Amino acid sequence: MKKILILGAGRSSSAVIDYLLFNSNQYGWKVTVADIDITHSKDRISNHSNGIAISFTLDNEETAGFIIGEHDVVVSMLPPHLHDRVAAHCLTHSKHLLTASYVSKKMHELNDEASKKGILFMCEMGLDPGIDHMSAMQIIDKIKLKGGIISSFKSSCGGLVAPACDDNPWHYKISWNPRNVVLAGQATAQYLDQGIKKFKPYHRLFAEAEPIKIKGYGNFELYPNRDSLSYIDTYKLIGIETIIRATLRKDGYCSAWNALVHLGLTDDSYTIEVSDKMTYRDWLYGYLFPKKKNEDVIKTLSRTLNLKKNHKIIERLNWLGITARKKIGMKTVTPAQILQALMEEKWVMKKNDRDMVVMLHEFRYEIDKKKYSHTSTMVLEGEKDHTAMAKTVGLPLGIMVKLILTTDLKLKGVHIPVMKQVYEPVLKELKELGVIFNDTVYKVKN
Repeated sequence: MKKILILGAGRSSSAVIDYLLFNSNQYGWKVTVADIDITHSKDRISNHSNGIAISFTLDNEETAGFIIGEHDVVVSMLPPHLHDRVAAHCLTHSKHLLTASYVSKKMHELNDEASKKGILFMCEMGLDPGIDHMSAMQIIDKIKLKGGIISSFKSSCGGLVAPACDDNPWHYKISWNPRNVVLAGQATAQYLDQGIKKFKPYHRLFAEAEPIKIKGYGNFELYPNRDSLSYIDTYKLIGIETIIRATLRKDGYCSAWNALVHLGLTDDSYTIEVSDKMTYRDWLYGYLFPKKKNEDVIKTLSRTLNLKKNHKIIERLNWLGITARKKIGMKTVTPAQILQALMEEKWVMKKNDRDMVVMLHEFRYEIDKKKYSHTSTMVLEGEKDHTAMAKTVGLPLGIMVKLILTTDLKLKGVHIPVMKQVYEPVLKELKELGVIFNDTVYKVKN
């Protein structure tokens, strides 16, 4: 009997746990769900006969190592900075490891040792990164098989709110880690545009968002995400002229977020001593320069941002609560943490709300001197049992576990899912589970 260990029972873990428990009857698996709070683990397994709920922390290295050593495959849903510690235990006990997070430098360095031990560390096996890699590589390989030369590749993805549940001026609600939302884009974005390396620093990132329309879903905007240049080698696109990986938001979001950046409210580099009486309005006033004492905060804010008082950006900022007389209720925190507290309150997914994941690939390529455009779009709305984010992050991990335990994969070392032997079966099953890409290809006039 094969044993699977899932570390972490947070909001993104529900789909992978349910998938593995559902398949456990057919394949004879035992699925252990481990969380620092055992009540979360118990809730996730929901009394399933093949589910085991335990309490788990990496702080007790001996116990953590023992638990990991008792299983065949480990799926880490823990925060990214903890994956390296999990990987160390997996190496010691020769266990396969899967994560949905970007490969860290330390994880890369474990490749040779993992290969020698005959184990697989598959990282970036979620949504973005994950499904983006697999769906892009499937198209890239097909184009190359036809003799095509790819000149441009743009890939964008966003976790959003379903249109029917969109009821705030930001057109956004939190369906994943709120801290990542606050700190998004703070590293300079790097990409290639028509053969020129581009570098977009944080203070310009949201101000220069690109508008885009997705048929049936309206107007969006995108901003470059992290380092796109490294994916030239990853996707084997040597010689490509344009490559951009980006984050999607509904139109209007980026200009309002840029105002928060401009004000300094997303800064996470210093702390503020918050008094018991300090309100969000008091906090905001600290970043403004009123012309007279006790000047109206909206008037001062509008002048600082060089906007009219009835501008939509001012409306969004006011709605978010930064002008409210409500007490902050925290002590020593960064501006980003104060803003995050507001976001978690205002952007909360209500009981019957559904989220939405949108992914868009845009290719330009040439075959026999004829130019083509290929657009591939995936839109998935959440359901009662699982958010779209949980499904798109968790299902690829679950399918990968099944591939490891039921097929002769012969894949060892540290990898991300860009190889055909992985992306073909995973994308095939994702389609069967409702994660579907719609493709449009047409000739481009010279």
